[in-house]
Amino acid sequence: MNKHGTCRLEQSVNNTERMRESSSKRYRDFQIPWEWMFDTGLIGQMKLSSLRLAKEYMKRISKELKSINEYSQEQSLMLQGVRFAYKIHQFAGGFDAETINAFEELKKVGMRSHHHHHRHHNNNNV
Repeated sequence: MNKHGTCRLEQSVNNTERMRESSSKRYRDFQIPWEWMFDTGLIGQMKLSSLRLAKEYMKRISKELKSINEYSQEQSLMLQGVRFAYKIHQFAGGFDAETINAFEELKKVGMRSHHHHHRHHNNNNV
C-alpha cells in the first residue's frame, strides 16, 4: 500500500470513529439501536493489519540497511522507514510489542551503520 492509500485509510477510519460518536447520541435519544456502531471489530482488524504491515516493512528495511554501502541511500531508506512507522503508529494508536521490537531493531541497525560510516569518513580525512 502506498503513502496515499495509508492516508485515505486513516482519514476514513477517523471519519467513521467521529461519525459513530456523534450519531450514537442522536440514535440513543430516539431509542434507535446504536450498540452495533461500537463494534470495533473491523476497525480493530484494520489497525492490527497496519501494525503487521509496519513490522514487516521495518524488518525489510533493517535487512536492506545491512547490505547497503552508500550513506545517502541508507539515510533515505531509514527516513522512509521511520516516516511510515510513525504514520502507522498514529493510525493504530500505538505499537504492539512485536512492532516495537521491529522499530528498535531498525533503530539499532541505523545507529550501527551511521557510526560505521562516520568512523570511515573520519579515517579518510587523516
